[in-house]
Formats: sequence, C-alpha cells, structure tokens
Amino acid sequence: MPKTKAAETTARIIDSVMQLILQGGLPAVTLSAVCRKAGLSKGGLMHHFPTKEALIEAFLQQSVRDYLDLVQQTTDQHAAGAGKRAKAILELFLGEPKDCEPGMDGDCAAVMVALIQGSGGKSLVDEVYQTLFDLIRNDGLSRDLADLIVVTIDGVWLQSVITADERIAPRTKRIRNKLNQLITSEISMKTRSMNTKAIPSENERT
Repeated sequence: MPKTKAAETTARIIDSVMQLILQGGLPAVTLSAVCRKAGLSKGGLMHHFPTKEALIEAFLQQSVRDYLDLVQQTTDQHAAGAGKRAKAILELFLGEPKDCEPGMDGDCAAVMVALIQGSGGKSLVDEVYQTLFDLIRNDGLSRDLADLIVVTIDGVWLQSVITADERIAPRTKRIRNKLNQLITSEISMKTRSMNTKAIPSENERT
C-alpha cells in the first residue's frame, strides 16, 4: 500500500535525523538542520515534531521497529524448535554483506551514537535484546547459548565499526561457523535425549 504524504514526510524527517547523527552526533540534530536536510519549513517540521527530543525519540522508535521487523521476517521463514531460526539470525547479522538489509549498518550506527551521547532509549534497547533472546531461546536452545549468540552479534557489530573489513570479515565467518556448530550440537543432543526418553525400558516392555 502506497505511503500517505504525511508518512512520506515523516520518513524523510527520520532519515534526515539519522544522517545528521552520523555526520555530527546529537549536537548536529537541530530543528533548523533537520529542516534544511528534509526540505521543510520550520512550521512544517514542528507540525510533526515540536522539539529536538521528539525527533530523537521518533528516530529511535522507528529504527527499533525496522530492526525487529527485519528479524521477524527472517525468522518467520522457519519453523521454531530446530535451531533454524537462530541460524537465520546469525546469517542476517554475521553473514556476507550482500545478505544484510541496505542501510541497516548506518541506522544501527546512528542509534548507537544517539544512545552513547545520552538520548535515553534504554527500554528500546532492552526490547531489542529481549526479542532476540526470546526468538533464539524458543528455537530449542539453552539460555546460555541464546545469551552467547545475542552478545556475540552485538560484539562483532561493534568491532566492525572500528576494524577494517578485510580483517573483520574472516573473523566474523569463523565466529558464525562456530556458533552454527554449537546450535547443531545442542539441537542434536536435545533430539537424542527426547528419543531416549521415548524408548520404553526393558521393565516397561515386560
């Protein structure tokens, strides 16, 4: 369904906020700067977002929605309980660059800058981590492995921000392969355990 004019304007504003954060951090996000970047009058901008705080909050909320929608679309392609959803999440965030959503890295970087520079948003971050954890945990994996995967995704992304691609890419691939092995191993152990419990003992058969 095509966007309404108001929705298109809001999207343009949010994108302008992201670009300004990437260029100069939160201090670069002023009502005047967003007006220039988005091609709006000050009155037109303030009709949607009356303050800088409202702009930042809207940017963070939209970024989190986009992030979680992407994760949900990725995992919905697989049935839960066999580790396939967890592997799809790994491929999404630790896979080859062509597998990543265009613009996602810039969006995440802008979110990180905004959070570091004190915009708040702790509840949004908690929502992201909890959603990822729940999806992985409900895919048949242990709490420890779910925690490991979520923390590793976060750590690898942070390292990729400050490390050259040619150095981080091979390391990321090794990490992804190792986590996939751990997922396969846990699911196999769980399946064997369930099959063993399903087989009646000698006493039960007699």
